[in-house]
Amino acid sequence: MSHAQNHHENLKLWYNKPATRWVEALPVGNGKIGAMVFGGVEEELLQLNESTLWSGGPVKTNVNPDAYSYLEQVRTALLKEKDYAKAYRLTRKMQGLYSQSYLPLGDIKIKQRFSGSIAATNYHRELDIANAIARTSFTVGGVDFEREIFTSSPGNIMVVRIASKNKGALQLDIATQSQLKYRPSVEANNELVINGKAPANAYPSYYKPKDREHISYEDVSGCNGMRFQYRMKAVSKDGRVLTDTSGIHISNATEVLLYVSAATSFNGFDKCPDKEGKDEKALAASFVNKASVKGFAALKKNIWLITSNFLTGLICR
Repeated sequence: MSHAQNHHENLKLWYNKPATRWVEALPVGNGKIGAMVFGGVEEELLQLNESTLWSGGPVKTNVNPDAYSYLEQVRTALLKEKDYAKAYRLTRKMQGLYSQSYLPLGDIKIKQRFSGSIAATNYHRELDIANAIARTSFTVGGVDFEREIFTSSPGNIMVVRIASKNKGALQLDIATQSQLKYRPSVEANNELVINGKAPANAYPSYYKPKDREHISYEDVSGCNGMRFQYRMKAVSKDGRVLTDTSGIHISNATEVLLYVSAATSFNGFDKCPDKEGKDEKALAASFVNKASVKGFAALKKNIWLITSNFLTGLICR
């Protein structure tokens, strides 16, 4: 084993209890989709992001063409006059429009039902940085359970593996929600699909005008308001999987693989994300289809190779 590999094995963050706040959760992501993993026993919470999901639309050009004319006045007020209140008033004349907001995609809640006692022992959660995997393990009623979560960069997919040491011990209800406007549906191949839309305009939290809506979804021009979709497909070899608009319901399974994809209609900084947007539905569907054909082992091996090569390069420099 190489010296670099030795370092790899030690790159872990681990904890003996679930996260109770967002800052305590463990992150996984590939630069496109990501999640914060809380590691709950009875309920696992995954809070999702997609890198292109913003409110609004294309940035207007020339929003303050006279901004440059105040620069010298600001310098004079600061350096010569030492009049900081005046400098502050002048800098406000240099500002442009309020920026739009980066938005949370949604949540996945995995509720696990146990028979008998629900007191967990041997609890452990970790972020294996060397292999880019978040894990949670615990024992309930004498049965060992484990969850693994990672994202694949080439496949643009998040994979959740939930397993039990005892045959048929998994009883799960997997639900979704979003703070944005959304609608759940079920597709023919038993996938749970969340279609939604970002606000056409969202003022920052520190700006609260009384004469207008803080968040608005309507844009009569059909330009602003990005569409999004995320979808989930559950696969189990021995369990029963039922999907309806309330979620995915799994019973008597030993292992469950959950493939999660996400996409938006973002089509460039200068394109209307609504009427000129990409087909987010086709994109999200293709990610899940390709990943489920490839399978868990191949996706996990691929993420290990990419991460291992990246970390080896960092350590050996």
